[in-house]
Amino acid sequence: MKTTHRNYSEENGDFNRLAQFFTAHPANRRTHSTWCLGRFVDWKYGLYANKRAFPSFCNENAHIWFDGFGELAGFVVSESGDAGFNILTLNGYRFLYEEMLKWILETWENCASQESHFSTEVTEYQDWEIKVLERYGFHSESSFFARRFDLTGELVSRFPLEPGFSIVDMKTHPDFRAQRLLRAEAFEGKTLNEEELEYQLKYYNHSHAGPLYHPETDLCVMTEDGSFVSGCEALINAHCLEADIERVCTHSNFRKRGFARAAIQECLYRLRAMGIHNAYITGYSPEAVSLYGSLGAIDEVRSFVYELPV
Repeated sequence: MKTTHRNYSEENGDFNRLAQFFTAHPANRRTHSTWCLGRFVDWKYGLYANKRAFPSFCNENAHIWFDGFGELAGFVVSESGDAGFNILTLNGYRFLYEEMLKWILETWENCASQESHFSTEVTEYQDWEIKVLERYGFHSESSFFARRFDLTGELVSRFPLEPGFSIVDMKTHPDFRAQRLLRAEAFEGKTLNEEELEYQLKYYNHSHAGPLYHPETDLCVMTEDGSFVSGCEALINAHCLEADIERVCTHSNFRKRGFARAAIQECLYRLRAMGIHNAYITGYSPEAVSLYGSLGAIDEVRSFVYELPV
């Protein structure tokens, strides 16, 4: 079958073209990819250090394949501009996986080093792709789980918060300073000084300009003094009536007290009230996998990280 391929191009409207992959072809998105619409939007709108340094970041870190009619067949993308990559294809074009993998290994070879090996993610349903990876010397290094909540049925009862704590959203209580302090401590173990905080607030909220940001499902657990101790955020694919709950975090001084559980549950209830049918959440640590399973998830997809040793 005839195919062509070229670099991603913002000028040619490729952001919208690739976004439609996640909205117009629901059959294999969840079983044959670890990516979702929210993750793709973050790839463009999440302004991290490497993206600020290279204005052409997106154009240089994605490549698109077209079928003989000029329609999208698949694409490859490097999320962080390093040796980590993902290959996504329409269901009928899975046979392109090997060609796309060879292109990555030959074209992005300078991305790999002793510190950064070529790596990718595949799900347990991608037998074809796993065989190709193993034939090229890739090995499975770790696994993780994406769990699904059916929001058309009953949800687990809300977990009660301790006295003095409440759940707020970023529409009615837009304290992004408190949220940034929480995320820096929870994700990075950092206590930001005022200069660092001001710098991060210039860049880390750029995702709010993206097409998916919904402040009503950007939630935090707040103390009486206004500090944030836990939170989560839903990235919503309204076309497919689904959402991914991301950025789940809890301040290290407030863990194991049910705050993340309460925030996630509130998010699930809000998504259901909006008419969303399915919500997904990904767990990497045993603690996260156990927590998400206890919240009423009805099924899961296991995924694997494959690396190519240097």
